[in-house]
Amino acid sequence: MAMPNWNDPLAAALLAIAEASRLDGRSTLDARAFAEVAERIARASSAFDLGTIVARALESRGRALDLRAGTAELLTLLDTDARPLDRLLLPDDAFREAVALLDAELGEA
Repeated sequence: MAMPNWNDPLAAALLAIAEASRLDGRSTLDARAFAEVAERIARASSAFDLGTIVARALESRGRALDLRAGTAELLTLLDTDARPLDRLLLPDDAFREAVALLDAELGEA
């Protein structure tokens, strides 16, 4: 019997919390508090570290926004000031723009 992939529900939980914060408009969930929540989510399963969960969440969000496959790799591998986790809190347009800018930078390299 194959072991279930608990990374997907953990990534979904992270995405749901970020989306709730984005949609609220008056949420007090800042990047620091979101990082604390993400660290707690990561402790739910010893099979996946926070980076893996964040990468899966970024990829899911990219797919939901009809962005190209590999969005997570783009956002996690390129050297930028923004942490990949923080990008989950961006509004949809800002998330798309960040991906487009990084994609353009990669194309120039």
